[in-house]
Amino acid sequence: MSGSNDAPRGGSGWRRPSVILAVLAVGFAVCTVLRPAPPAPVEAPNQASAGLVSEFSGVATVSDGDTIRIGTQRFQLDGIAAPTRTVRCGDVNVYRAATDALRDVTRSRQVVCRISNQPDAQGQSRARCRIEDVELNAYMVEAGWAREWPRAGAYAEQEAAARAAERGVWSPSCPADVWGP
Repeated sequence: MSGSNDAPRGGSGWRRPSVILAVLAVGFAVCTVLRPAPPAPVEAPNQASAGLVSEFSGVATVSDGDTIRIGTQRFQLDGIAAPTRTVRCGDVNVYRAATDALRDVTRSRQVVCRISNQPDAQGQSRARCRIEDVELNAYMVEAGWAREWPRAGAYAEQEAAARAAERGVWSPSCPADVWGP
């Protein structure tokens, strides 16, 4: 037998499965290399006691010394408490004085509020609100028309300054129980 060939008929029949496997391996390798990496987990921004869920802006209507409305949304200023309706310091109705102070600083100005996802005890939205570079929550505490509440340290410096200067409810004419029992 002259020139016998061990290869089966059809020429390269025994090589086909290995060629197919090689093509598949190369295709898999290319897909693996070219596949985009999964996105890195995004860290939530560092927020105070509550998460940020939305932001509202507009001209505010003042309800009282620590509550405003923007459109139909009503917000409790987060981290502070203003005097209640019945509180007086000598001849001064401090509830009205606190309300007027907030009304004066917000009058016809654009207010931006960042809303917390944790409502207050009555289910009302809480917010940190600003007019340009003035945070209203801190302003009310430093002016003496609100106090830091709950006592978490967010506005401790502002309250200490108001107490030292005897501003607002920290004046000598205010009773020691101005905030209630």
